[in-house]
Amino acid sequence: MTRGIGRPPRGREADSSTEAARLSRELRAHLRHAHEDDLIPAAAPASKPSAAARPAAPTREAAHRALVEAVRACRGCPLGDARRNAVPGEGDLNARVMFIGEGPGFDEDRLGRPFVGRAGQLLDRIMASIGLSRESAYIANMVKCHPMKNPSSPDSRGNDRAPTPEEMEACRGFIESQIRLIAPQFIVTLGAVASKALLREETPISQLRGRWRELSLEGLPAPARLLPTYHPAALLRQPDLKRAVWEDMKSLRAAMDGAPRS
Repeated sequence: MTRGIGRPPRGREADSSTEAARLSRELRAHLRHAHEDDLIPAAAPASKPSAAARPAAPTREAAHRALVEAVRACRGCPLGDARRNAVPGEGDLNARVMFIGEGPGFDEDRLGRPFVGRAGQLLDRIMASIGLSRESAYIANMVKCHPMKNPSSPDSRGNDRAPTPEEMEACRGFIESQIRLIAPQFIVTLGAVASKALLREETPISQLRGRWRELSLEGLPAPARLLPTYHPAALLRQPDLKRAVWEDMKSLRAAMDGAPRS
């Protein structure tokens, strides 16, 4: 699925990729200046960097608003032409855990919010099972607009499809900017598409799930621990996968309980 991710985008996808890259650079600079100018007291000992690990709340909120506005304004690839609403992401800007799916579906396109359909309701229950919620985690997708089988029929249900590698690459700057901004300790990738795209590999999700990885990005204060698992929509189709996801969530809760808050 990820074959071709490294190919340079063309046309409007190139424009979208360039805009996302520009925003990513601006946010990195914004956060770097916050670290240098606003957060590190003059007398702070070098052995205690945690105070500078994240930008102050007002700075982070302003950067998040700028990111949301950029996502909503983006029409750089064909996905933007048929969408009803872009779906930037939502949740706690200081979240320890970030959940990342592949892209918005029909319901998300209508409301401009991630994971609000049946799969989203199941995700809510999955998070609640380990003491998380939409208010304490952050939820986003690899692409911010609804990928459709037939873009000329945006009001039809059952019109969802997975985003292409080129679409995810065009939007990659946005999700990477979100990861840098939230700076989560833990990332849970939901499903094969998001997991393979972020990890840039072709390993089947059945082999990826439940195995901890690390994700490093330039400008991220520390690598995030990344745990792939099945997408909630897959659980609706195959209920027997719920046990595997429960094991993954127990692993996440144990990792959270064993790690100091940053």
